[in-house]
Amino acid sequence: MRTKRNNSTIGFLGLGLIGGSIARAIRANHPKTQIKVYTRRKNPALEEGVREGVIDSLVYEIDEWITSCDILFLCAPVLTNIELLHKLKPFLNKECIITDVGSVKGNIQKEAVRLGMEKNFIGGHPMAGSEKTGYANSTARLLKNSYYLLTPTAQTSEEHLSQLLSLLACTQSNCIVIDPETHDDVTAAISHIPHIAAAALVNLVQNNDDEHSYMKTFAAGGFRDITRIASSSPDMWQSICLSNKESICCFLDQLIASLQDIESKIQNENSKAIWDFFQEASDYRNTLR
Repeated sequence: MRTKRNNSTIGFLGLGLIGGSIARAIRANHPKTQIKVYTRRKNPALEEGVREGVIDSLVYEIDEWITSCDILFLCAPVLTNIELLHKLKPFLNKECIITDVGSVKGNIQKEAVRLGMEKNFIGGHPMAGSEKTGYANSTARLLKNSYYLLTPTAQTSEEHLSQLLSLLACTQSNCIVIDPETHDDVTAAISHIPHIAAAALVNLVQNNDDEHSYMKTFAAGGFRDITRIASSSPDMWQSICLSNKESICCFLDQLIASLQDIESKIQNENSKAIWDFFQEASDYRNTLR
C-alpha cells in the first residue's frame, strides 16, 4: 500500500450518525490519521467536529483531494452513494478502498462492478443506530458489540479486506463477511420491514385519533417501544425502500398474508389458532439475544 494505516488519510462523503461514530472511533484510536469530510453545504455540527479535533478538514467539492485518500466511506443515503461512485471515479487512486455504510448492498455493488471499481469496493453495513440522526448524536462507542457486515466483491484482495478489518477493529464491532444478496434479504426481514410496519402503525393511530387525541395521549410503553424507529430519517428510508424493493416487497407480501390470516382467525373466534399465533412468536422472540 502507499501508506501505512496508522498514518493514512480517510475520507468521509457525508457524515451523519453512523459515519460520525466511525470517525470518532478512528480518531480515538488512530490520532495520526487524517480525516477529511465532504459535505455539500456548511454544517454547524461538522464545523464543531473540526473544532473538537475529530475532523481535520471539511471540503465542499469532489475533486483532487480524493487522490490522497487510502479509504473512503460513503455515508449518504444509499441511492446517493451510488451517485457518488460516479463522481469519485475520475479522482480515485488505484489502491484506495471504497466502502459504504448503507443497509442495501446489491445495487451499489453491481454499480461498482459496472464502473470498473470492483477492485476498490467493499460494501459495508454497520448494524447499529438510533432514532436520532446526524453527526451531533454520534459517539465513538455506538458500534460496540454490534454486527458490521462486509460484502467484498469477487476481485477484493485479501490485503484490502485485511486493511479495512484492521481499521474497523477500533469500533469494537463484530465484522462478518457475507454475500450482498443474502445481506439484502436478511436486512429486509429484520430491519426494513420493521421500519415500514412501525411507520404504518404510527400513521394508523394518527389517522384514527379524534379531536381529543386520546390515542396519542394514552400511548404507553408498548406502543412507544415498537414504534420508536418510526422517528428515523424519511430521506434514508425512502432511499432504502427504492434500493431494496425486491426483497422488501417479498417479505411485505408475507407480512400482509400473516396479518390477513390472523384477522381471519379473530373473525372466526378460533381460540386455539390465536393462542398458537402468539405462542409461536413468543417462543422465537425469547431465543433472541
